[in-house]
Formats: sequence, structure tokens, C-alpha cells
Amino acid sequence: MMRDRILSAVEVVVLLLMALFLFQALRGRHPESSEIRRYMLENGSEETGALNLVTGIYLGYRAFDTLGETMVLLVSVTGAVFFLRSAERRDEDTEDDDT
Repeated sequence: MMRDRILSAVEVVVLLLMALFLFQALRGRHPESSEIRRYMLENGSEETGALNLVTGIYLGYRAFDTLGETMVLLVSVTGAVFFLRSAERRDEDTEDDDT
């Protein structure tokens, strides 16, 4: 019983920390002109070989985006498995207490 409460508290803390991080990251305060933007405008067509810079950025530099999507998917699946196992264990503990 105490273990379940500790796990629940840890889950809440992790969710709050993630929410705080996302709030800070999505808050704004990003300058419109940045070094990355300048670099892509100057070198994007040369490095990717695309005539259209938008296409070059999308297809040439997409590895960063794909890596981010993969990390989000991994964290989501891990969280779902964790919560499903926690619920399964709680159900088993409840069944054991009933007998």
C-alpha cells in the first residue's frame, strides 16, 4: 500500500516537472532572427542540393525532427506500459486481498 502511494507521488512529480519544462520551452521569447535561421538561408540549398529551400530544409535536415518524434514515441510507449503494469499490479493485489 505504501509502495503504491510512493509510486503515485513519483508519477505526479514527474508529470509536474514535464509540464514545467514544456511551459518554459513553449513560452516564447525566441528571437525571430537566429544563427540557425541565418545558416540555413545561406547554406541550405548548397548542402541539400534542393532548389526550393523549404524542401531542402524539410528533407535535408529532417533527421533532427525524426529523432524528436522517435523520442516522444518512446517516452509515450514507456509511460503507457508503466501505467498499465501499475494498474495490473493493483488489480492483482486487490484480488489477493479479497481471498
